[in-house]
Amino acid sequence: MNEVIVLIRKSPFNTIRNSEALRMSVGLTLEDNRVTVVFLGDSVYLMLENKPELVSSGIIQKHIETLQLLKHRIIVEKEAFEKLDKSRIKYKNVEILNKTQIAEIVSAGDVVIAY
Repeated sequence: MNEVIVLIRKSPFNTIRNSEALRMSVGLTLEDNRVTVVFLGDSVYLMLENKPELVSSGIIQKHIETLQLLKHRIIVEKEAFEKLDKSRIKYKNVEILNKTQIAEIVSAGDVVIAY
């Protein structure tokens, strides 16, 4: 089994880039892969209660919920997330880790894909 780490770093506004990264992450689960998606920097806005379709972000919720249903990890960068209103978090079972912890996870991965 391969440990695949997907790093999502960009703002979700006015781009389908993050939606496509999440769609690809779901696709990676079809093989014998354990997938971990890590939201860094401005991509943490995807964790909030918002309407991505209003800002041309593509499908987000379905992909995140599918990954969670399949028991894959969703990690959010603590330092970026602390700047936001945490009461608006949309998803449960999201791990909030600091940069050092994330670096350890990334270095242990078999494959790292960055968006």
